[in-house]
Amino acid sequence: MKTILSVWNSGGKGKSGTIRELARILLANYPGYIPVKPLTINIPSDIDFLIVIEIDGIRVGIVSQGDPGTGLDRKLKELADEHNCDIIICATRTRGETVKIVDRIAKSRGYDTIRTSTYQVSTTHRKLANQLKAKHLLDLLQSLELLPVPELV
Repeated sequence: MKTILSVWNSGGKGKSGTIRELARILLANYPGYIPVKPLTINIPSDIDFLIVIEIDGIRVGIVSQGDPGTGLDRKLKELADEHNCDIIICATRTRGETVKIVDRIAKSRGYDTIRTSTYQVSTTHRKLANQLKAKHLLDLLQSLELLPVPELV
């Protein structure tokens, strides 16, 4: 089933950081991934990004920017329509424009939705919490059989 996984929370709560860590973990766990957009994948440490990769025939699109007024609608349409992503990972706020955009894209294009929040921690522990949440999200995608579990070598 095509799925949109949205990491949601209010502003400044680690959504982009969690998605950034998830992208890094995906690339590390699936070294045989095929880059689709851009052709050279680099996860920036401090700016928002959009990438598309293919893992064992499964198209995964990731967009880290999900604040109101940042073009989330256009980016999700690109991932769904132009790149035919099986899994879309994005950030949204907890209510309002960005949540409605995800719901509208999911409904009109036949995607299931999963909403999850970031962990609520102090800024002291945010980086570690984002890394842990990213690991949990990868486990979720694998447990739901949306992504394969890599074979141990």
